[in-house]
Amino acid sequence: MTDVSEGPRARLGSRWAPLARSPGVGSAAFRKPQIPDPAFSGDDRRLLAQAVETHVVPRLVLAHGTNPPTSNPVATAPYGLEEAKEFAEFVLTHEVLDACKRIEAMRHAGRSLEAIYIDVIAPAGRQLRSLWRADLCDFASCALGLWRLQQLLREFSVAFQSEGRRQEHGYRALLVPKPGEKDDLCYIMFGLVMVGEFYRRNGWDTWIEPDPSSAEFASLIRSQWFDVVEFLASNNKNLDALASSIRMIRRESSNKALGVMLRGKVFVQNPELVVLVGGDAAAADASIDALQAQALVRLLADRA
Repeated sequence: MTDVSEGPRARLGSRWAPLARSPGVGSAAFRKPQIPDPAFSGDDRRLLAQAVETHVVPRLVLAHGTNPPTSNPVATAPYGLEEAKEFAEFVLTHEVLDACKRIEAMRHAGRSLEAIYIDVIAPAGRQLRSLWRADLCDFASCALGLWRLQQLLREFSVAFQSEGRRQEHGYRALLVPKPGEKDDLCYIMFGLVMVGEFYRRNGWDTWIEPDPSSAEFASLIRSQWFDVVEFLASNNKNLDALASSIRMIRRESSNKALGVMLRGKVFVQNPELVVLVGGDAAAADASIDALQAQALVRLLADRA
C-alpha cells in the first residue's frame, strides 16, 4: 500500500507520489467523519449543476434504460498546444528546479496555477506519452519526464491549494489506475496526482493506490471509509477486470452508498461502458471532478 505523507516536497524520491491523508488513515477503527457540508457559493452551484447534467445524469438515465442526453460539455480552447509541446521537450532535458522557474515565470506573467496545470502541464504529460508511443523517445526518458511533471505538482501543491476555497466536509476519495495499466502506469500515476490536487483543493482527503489487483488494495477497501473510488483508464482493455474490481469494492466496502467514477476518454466517448462495468459516472474534467463527485455522493446517499 502506498505510504502517504504531508507537504508539497515530501518523498520526492519515492516511486509513487501519494497524496495527503487524514490522521485516521491506517487505523481499522477509522469511521466516517461527521462534518456538515458547507453552503455552496453561486459559482460552486453552477459548476455542480454542470457536472450533474454532463456526467452524473447520463449514468442515471442509462441505468433506467432510456436514451442519454445528447448535450456535451462546452470545450474550452487550450491556451496553446505548441507551448505544452515545448514544455514537454523542456522537462525531458532539464531538472525539476529549472521547470519550477519556468512555472514561476508563467505565474509572474499573470497566469493562475490552475490554468498552468490544465493548459500546460496536463497536455505536456499527454505529449510525452505520445512521443513514447510514436517511438520518438525511449521509455526511460518518457518516465523521467512524467516523474518531473509529477514533482512539479508536488512543488506547487501548497500554492495551488491556496488559490482555491478549501471547504472541510469530510469526504474521502480513493484514486487508482484501471487494472492492466502496466504500459501506461507512469502516465496514469501522473494523472492521478493531478486529479488528487484538484480534489484536495476542494476539501477532499485523497489516497492513491497504484495496484488495484493487490491484497493491499482489497484490505484498504475493507478497513477504510471512502465516499468515492475513481479509476483512471488510458484504454478500453481489461474491462472485465475493471468490472470485477468494482464488484469487489461494492461488496467489501462498509459504505454501501459508495460512488465509483471512471476517468478516461473511453468512458466519456462511450458512456454505456460506465454502466457495463458497474460504475456510476464518467469523469472528464479534473477541474470539476471533486464537485462532480460531491454531487454523486449526495445522489447515491438519497437513493440509499
